[in-house]
Amino acid sequence: MAEKSAHLTGTTYIKPTIFEIVAQESLTSTLEPAFKKILSFCISCNPERYKWFEQWSNEAYAVFHGFLQNFYLNNYTASFSETFYGLKRINPSNSTINCKLSEKQRKLSLILLVLYPYIQSKVQQYKLDEVDGKLPRNEWQRFLRRHFIKAHQIFLFIYEILGIYYYLAYISNHSSYPSPIFNLLSLTLTYSQPTEVISISEIFDKWKNGNFYANDGIHLIQRGCMKTLEFSAFLLQFINWWNQENYHTNLLSLPLPPSPTISVIANQYAKICPVCLKIPNIPTALTVSGYVFCYTCITEKLHIEGKCPVTGYPAKEDNLIRIYVNY
Repeated sequence: MAEKSAHLTGTTYIKPTIFEIVAQESLTSTLEPAFKKILSFCISCNPERYKWFEQWSNEAYAVFHGFLQNFYLNNYTASFSETFYGLKRINPSNSTINCKLSEKQRKLSLILLVLYPYIQSKVQQYKLDEVDGKLPRNEWQRFLRRHFIKAHQIFLFIYEILGIYYYLAYISNHSSYPSPIFNLLSLTLTYSQPTEVISISEIFDKWKNGNFYANDGIHLIQRGCMKTLEFSAFLLQFINWWNQENYHTNLLSLPLPPSPTISVIANQYAKICPVCLKIPNIPTALTVSGYVFCYTCITEKLHIEGKCPVTGYPAKEDNLIRIYVNY
């Protein structure tokens, strides 16, 4: 009780639970796929003009993420996800919890919050490019990309081991830092004090009395946008959790239909491209018929004939799906 009273008076801090720390770390991961989905939709509205912007999606998200985290660090002394869970960053050596971050700590916090997800997304993109055969033409660029991926894997392994160590030390009260990054910044997390929020009735009273100014309107719009963003991120996190929980569950419990019989023509083209009669290079399935072709073979056929070479069903490039199999 005394510890809680001291927290409210701002003379000490209370350590959040490890579950809150892990939850706020996972919340931020939902922002990137949502941002890229919205960006992809905007590009699809006018692909002729904005298709080139798709290759810069990681950089676009990094800029958006930087503005978002900078806003929360300046106004709440915490990141976006930390603010959602009622947490803030403080220096554990300082006896007060109301102090702001130093300029150096704020800038380093912003850099680490933006840089780490950006590197993660770039490594993932490089791996997908390698699978799809989209490698740089220059040998030195391929060399740098390969070693960058390997160096990132080694760093990630070391960081995960250190993260487990810091979690255990934090739970056992042997450390005030919940992660290596917080130790690097000499910061830790605590509960933020509740902020005064103007109620709807107070806003109407100010409007009636003529005390409602432009700054109040801007603050109200800003607060509404931030709360909408926070709620949307939480909703996305809940949807991801729901999909993972029910990934292997048939919610309708419908019986599976029997598999169709394989025709003689399908046996004839098993494991070979029906066009060039060779093992498919970049295997690509045509959804209207189910046959697997070389990517270059089927795209040329669709450009010329506009139909499946085997069945004659009408088809276009939108019906192509890249598949990953080993023949």
